[in-house]
Amino acid sequence: MSGGITHILCGVDGSAPACVAAERAADLARALGARLTFVAVARAATPDPALVGYMQVEGLGEEPVPLLPEAAERCLSIALTKASAKGYTGAARLVRTGKVAETLIAVADEIGADAIAIGRHRHSGLRRAVLGSVAQEIANRTSHPILSYCC
Repeated sequence: MSGGITHILCGVDGSAPACVAAERAADLARALGARLTFVAVARAATPDPALVGYMQVEGLGEEPVPLLPEAAERCLSIALTKASAKGYTGAARLVRTGKVAETLIAVADEIGADAIAIGRHRHSGLRRAVLGSVAQEIANRTSHPILSYCC
């Protein structure tokens, strides 16, 4: 990253930390004149095995596309509202499925983001060891600067 931050990717999930991240990323994007893209990473719904089997037997094509939780769209709407309240308009929005850390890194690479903003929960000790940290996983797996915000 030689030219500074020109494009920020912000992962959102509707949680309080993600809302803080959305606000702070919008503040930073506005201050730097940078682009901002919000990404909600949804879990893929598991297709009904009977439907998959029927489609295969009948030759109706590939396995059905996983459904995205409608919550992903609500998360993006919240993030856009938070950004707008901070004076940033025109943020892009994407919904993807997959594992959160992997997907955010892949999207950052795909869209040419210079930094990844993410909210994090205040987990410590055993809970953090068991649950892990998406922010930490991203930091361990990418060279992008990580903007980590906690509520």
